[in-house]
Amino acid sequence: MDPEKESAVLRIGELSRRVGVSEHVLRAWESRYGLLKPARSEGGYRLYSDEDQILVRRMQAHLSNG
Repeated sequence: MDPEKESAVLRIGELSRRVGVSEHVLRAWESRYGLLKPARSEGGYRLYSDEDQILVRRMQAHLSNG
């Protein structure tokens, strides 16, 4: 298995709760800007890694700084 996928353990709802960004915004950042590239479960669910969580927090910091 791909090491990146092994560390991908958060579904979109959990990532959203942890970082305080809506699921809608996370999907937009993925589709519009390519910021996130989540792995997919066998059922097609997005699976985010700790690195994805860090990227979202960096994006929040950039947005809050203007």
